[in-house]
Amino acid sequence: MIPRSPDDVSPDLAAPPIVLRDAGDVRATSGADETGFGANPRATSVDRSTSADALRIGGDAEAGTILTLIDYYLPGYKGGGPIRTLANIVQHLGGELRFRIVTRDRDLGDAEPYAEGARREVGGAEVVYLAPGEMRRGIARLLRTPGHDALYLNSLFSATFTLWPLWLRLVGKIHRVPVIVAPRGELSPGALAFKSTKKRAFLIAARRLGLYRGVVWQASSPVEAEEVRRWFGPAATVVVAPDLPPPASAAPPPRTKRAGELRLAFVSRIDRKKNLDGAIRLLRDVPGSVVLDVYGPEEDAAYAAECRALAKESNADVRFHGPVPPERVAEVLREADAFFFPTHGENFGHVVLEALLAGCVPLLSDRTPWRGLEAKGIGWDLPLDRPEAFRAALAELVAMDGAGLAARSERAWRHAAAFAGDAEVVARTRGLFASVLAGAGRGGGKAS
Repeated sequence: MIPRSPDDVSPDLAAPPIVLRDAGDVRATSGADETGFGANPRATSVDRSTSADALRIGGDAEAGTILTLIDYYLPGYKGGGPIRTLANIVQHLGGELRFRIVTRDRDLGDAEPYAEGARREVGGAEVVYLAPGEMRRGIARLLRTPGHDALYLNSLFSATFTLWPLWLRLVGKIHRVPVIVAPRGELSPGALAFKSTKKRAFLIAARRLGLYRGVVWQASSPVEAEEVRRWFGPAATVVVAPDLPPPASAAPPPRTKRAGELRLAFVSRIDRKKNLDGAIRLLRDVPGSVVLDVYGPEEDAAYAAECRALAKESNADVRFHGPVPPERVAEVLREADAFFFPTHGENFGHVVLEALLAGCVPLLSDRTPWRGLEAKGIGWDLPLDRPEAFRAALAELVAMDGAGLAARSERAWRHAAAFAGDAEVVARTRGLFASVLAGAGRGGGKAS
């Protein structure tokens, strides 16, 4: 019987660099230090010769087909980072690979399905939308049908979109192809701290059962690669391929600000891992006129109510705006002086990159890969156990005038634009798929 899944979450923590196993065309050896993307966005080195030709199967002129399973996808947006990660992969590599994406027919928390048809092209990928009552049958049918060369699973704990296909694979009921699993931060200490007993018991049971045996792990950083090996052993095949950024945007307009005032933005799902309650508590004794604009779906209603109660006691003006569609995220970040995100952990932190690209100065915890920000004059990444450091940074932001903020804002945008334009970041993801497809062989698997 398939082990029961704990609830989904995601994050990342600083750790020493590690050495990864060679996986085909990917030379996956760590070249990063513990400062992450803030100091060195090139976390690993990849064979730069990997090209679109490497994404063909067995010399076939036809591109490989990646059957991709994910809980939520476009046009949804409330599911957060994994949606943007996959959309960016399709945007960068959709001309070289065929992505067939299988997902729910509605957004996170919605009772009604999307208005469009049930099967269509979205952003360069074929997308199959499944209603709640047909998800497991539909996934089993697609997995039994030849026509895909690799299976790409975008969660560790998703009962329907990861554990169900892995169970069918374990018992030999699906078309046999290589499998890539992207944990999306779910193995980080910050993520495992929530419902810890259930998650750890599940991981032990799944490992003993062999549920993940033989998969290729995609880690978004050397830190996440270490977490995979910690749970699944040193022999696990791990390829470090950071989440892909969107194309760099034009420089944002210059910032204006008055000393003694501060407008902060918090843009994320409202659940305990994102630590909105911690953000509100840190604002309690900050001097000056402070506004915190909160954008995001209330994934945990009880927790959201707790945050609203804390907001009523705060010296700051805390405003809850609800979910913000993707096309407006840059706009709300440009309206803020700083992005305040003391998260318990992110494996990548798409919203951090979006803030940087919008020129919004980041004030983060040190539990994302975006590190070394203060040394670069961009922002702050601070330990959660040092609230006084957060309050000092907040006080500095309050006192800052328009010229000081504008200088930090420009440096933030330049740093993000350099990362978004780094061809090697895309090459590492291309190399991940190339290494997997190299051994796939057209039609090599059979349903049993």
